Amino acid sequence: MPGVIIRKNSLQIDLRGQGYGKEPLPLSPTPANIRYAERLRLEILGKIERGTFVLAEYFPDSPRVAKPGIGAEPAPVPTVGDVFKEWLAVKSPDIQHSTADLYRQTLDSYHFDTVRNVPADLFTFRELKLLLADLPKNAKTFNNVASVFGMALEYGHLAKMLPEPLHLHIAMRRHQKPQPDPFTLEQVEALLASFATPRARDYYEFAFFSGMRPSEQIALRWPKVDLRAGTALVDEALTRGKVKGTKTADIRDIELTGRAWQALERQRAVTQLAGGLVFVGDDGNGFDSTDDPLRCWWKPAMKLSGLRQRDARQTRHTFATLCLMAGITPAWAARQLGHSVEMFYRVYSRWIDKADKGAERRKLDGYISVERGDMTGDMDSKSG
Repeated sequence: MPGVIIRKNSLQIDLRGQGYGKEPLPLSPTPANIRYAERLRLEILGKIERGTFVLAEYFPDSPRVAKPGIGAEPAPVPTVGDVFKEWLAVKSPDIQHSTADLYRQTLDSYHFDTVRNVPADLFTFRELKLLLADLPKNAKTFNNVASVFGMALEYGHLAKMLPEPLHLHIAMRRHQKPQPDPFTLEQVEALLASFATPRARDYYEFAFFSGMRPSEQIALRWPKVDLRAGTALVDEALTRGKVKGTKTADIRDIELTGRAWQALERQRAVTQLAGGLVFVGDDGNGFDSTDDPLRCWWKPAMKLSGLRQRDARQTRHTFATLCLMAGITPAWAARQLGHSVEMFYRVYSRWIDKADKGAERRKLDGYISVERGDMTGDMDSKSG
């Protein structure tokens, strides 16, 4: 067959027309080997046409394959910074864009400037510990930075860019997580009376009495609201200027409480005709982030109210604790908030205990009393 050259003790595949040469094939010229060489040549021609052919993979002994130290450039050694970049590229398709941005900002921060250009195979336990020692002392900040760093190092080790599993030597620091600091109903009314404009008041009245996350509320659009049914579909959130899925990636229908429904009813005259966002700023434009209503509305109203300073995240905590104090079942409140029931119990267990006010004990006492009465009746009938 043209393209296969038969020598006395070997074969050659002729690739001169494709820009290579008469490439040696260390096989004796038997009929079976000649047929194999013909099939191999067809395979190689297909790869050349597709642009995927690598000469060294088929003919490592070819004089056209560069040998180390003889015209071949050594493969570049990846640096710690290269590990970061590759991990981000691999990780980004699987996470929300806001999370990817946060990871990128963390690894691009000054904390890693001293190791970014260090060859990955020279980054050792000692360098790791020295770097960790220079991270912020605050436990929460340290954990935020170190957890991202650890994920990148784990990838680097599994990808054989880092020789040691250094991620196993990063220990998170213990810190006290801030507890919910909700408003009482009286404090809610005082704060709502302190907002300067109706739009601000409606926005935060809805926040207090719907339990929606701020990122979900600023993304809420009129097509997702059904005032007749008294529900709203929560399936989007606005973070870092982009609309995405909710924090937990779950879609939920919330039931509108009376106060939340009234706030939306007042908003109809303001924004429903446009058919877009439910809540907009005093300038008529939508919010770019949750910082906008916080800066323009929340902080001035908090100062004017005279109440103890708290952040706007307490609107959700307030909704949750009001539900409990009103005797609402935790399962219903958790659904409204977009929490699992387990998380709801973990965060609000203190208020669940307060809301009980002996009710559960009274249920048990009542049950025991009835059962005891039945047993007494049975005993009396037997003795008679």
